[in-house]
Amino acid sequence: MISFNNIPTTIRTPGAYAEIDNSRALQGLAANPHKVLVIGQGLSAGKIPMETLVAITRDNLANGYFGTGSELARMCNVFKLNNQNTELWAIRVSAGAGAHATAQISLSVAMSGVAELSVAGTVHMMLNGVAIDVPVTALWSVSDVGSAIEYYANQSAYSHLPMRASYVTTSTKVCFSAVNSGTGGNYLDIRFNYFEGDSWPHGFVNSIKIFSAMGGGAGNCNLDDVWTVIENEHFNYIVQPYIDATNLGNIEDELSDRYGALIDKQGIGFTCVRATQASATTLGNSRNSPHNCLLAVDASPTDPAEWAAAMGAVAATYLNNDPARPLQFLQLKGVMPPATGARFTRSERDILLYDGISTFIVDSGGNVLLERVITTYQANALGLPDWSYLDVCTMATLAEIRYQFKTRMANRFIIPRFKLADDGQPVFPGSYTATPSTVRSEIVSLFTMLRDRGLIENLTDFIDNLIVERDLTDRSRINVLLPPDLVNQFIVLAGQIQFIL
Repeated sequence: MISFNNIPTTIRTPGAYAEIDNSRALQGLAANPHKVLVIGQGLSAGKIPMETLVAITRDNLANGYFGTGSELARMCNVFKLNNQNTELWAIRVSAGAGAHATAQISLSVAMSGVAELSVAGTVHMMLNGVAIDVPVTALWSVSDVGSAIEYYANQSAYSHLPMRASYVTTSTKVCFSAVNSGTGGNYLDIRFNYFEGDSWPHGFVNSIKIFSAMGGGAGNCNLDDVWTVIENEHFNYIVQPYIDATNLGNIEDELSDRYGALIDKQGIGFTCVRATQASATTLGNSRNSPHNCLLAVDASPTDPAEWAAAMGAVAATYLNNDPARPLQFLQLKGVMPPATGARFTRSERDILLYDGISTFIVDSGGNVLLERVITTYQANALGLPDWSYLDVCTMATLAEIRYQFKTRMANRFIIPRFKLADDGQPVFPGSYTATPSTVRSEIVSLFTMLRDRGLIENLTDFIDNLIVERDLTDRSRINVLLPPDLVNQFIVLAGQIQFIL
C-alpha cells in the first residue's frame, strides 16, 4: 500500500491529486560548502563589538570592522589574499589589561665618528614583513634620521602595520609599540636590509642597531567566551593565533567536543608558532590533539598570526575541493620567508614532523610553500606511538564521509518518516518502509560514489565487512558498522638506482 504525505486516504471529493516527494531526489553526493572562523584582537577604532560574530565578505572589510593594523584585521586580509571563496567569519577577543610589546632602534652611533651624514642614500627597513625605504640626505644629523624613520613608518600607506613608531630625541632611539596588547606583540618583527642587495648607505654601517627587539607584551586572550557565541554554529576550520598552553588546551577541548557524534560540528584548528626548531619540538611534544595543526616558523619577518591565517585559508580551499588530496607545495601568499640561514633544514623538518609540528619550504623564487600539514596527535591513551590521525587529510576525509553518510541517510529515511521492519517482511513500493537490507543497499550505493570520488578504496572489503542490523532493544533503531578503507596521500617516493658500468 502506498503511503501519502498530503493526500488523505479518506477523501471523497472527485479530482486528480498529486503530491510532490523529494525523498529520492538526491542521486549523487551532497554539496558540502565549508565555513571558516578567524579569532583575534581588534582595536577600539573597530566598528564591531567584542565577541560578536560577523561575516567577512570582501577584501579589507575587516579593517573597518576591527581597526586597521589590528591582529584580527590582518589575519582576515591575509586569509582573503589566499582564499576568496570559502565563507569567512570573524570574532574579536580581548587581552584585557595586558601590556603592549615595544622595541627600540638605537641611533646613538653616528657615521664615521662625525655627527652628520656626508652622503645621501636609503635606509631599507622592514616592519612585519613590509618593506619601507627611508631616504636620507647628506648633512643629516642623527635626529634627522630618527625623525625620518618615524615619519615613514607612520605614513597612512602603512597604517595596516601592527606597530607605531615614535622618535625620542633625548635618547636618540626610535621606539615602536604594538597596536594590540598581549604576548602576540612579542612576535612582531623589525629588521633592516632583508632583501639581497640591500645595504646601508655608504659610511652609514654602524649608525642603526636594534637596541631591543619587540618584547614586554603581556596578557593573553581567553577563548572560552568564543565558544558560547558560536555554540550553535558549525565551522569546518578555526584559525587562531594563541599558542599558550591554556588557549591551546582550550581549543583542543572545544574541537574534541564538537567532533562528538551527538554534537557533530567537527572542525580543524590552525595556528602558528614563531620558535626555533628545539622550542617548536618542545611545544609540539606538549600537545596531542587530532583536531589542531601547528605550523612552526623561525625568524620570519611576518607575524605568525598571519602565517596561521594563510595556512588556514589554503587548507580550507583545497580540503573542501578534495579532503584526501595532500596539501604539499601549495603556496602561502602574504607571508615572508625567513632569511636563508634561518630556515629549518630537511632533517630539522623531519624531526618536527615526528613531534606534531607542520612544516613549510621556500622555493627558488622566495615563495613559501606548505610541505606537510599534520595534526599534533602522536600517541594513544597509553602514551604509545599512534599515527592514525597524523595527516590533516585523514581528519578532513573522515569529516566528509560522515557528512555524506548523515545527509544521505537522513534524506532517504529519517526526514521522509520511514517505518522500520525486519528483513523478510513484505515491503511494497511507496509504503515508506525500510528494512536492514534496504538501508544496507543505500549505504553500499553511497560508498560506491565515495570510492568513485577517490575518498575510499577496496570497496569489496567494505561491503564484506559492512554490518547493518536492527537493534535488539530499541526496535525503532538501526545500528551500522562502517569499515571504510581511506585513500592515502602520496607523500614519499623512494627509489634505488642500481647502475652498471
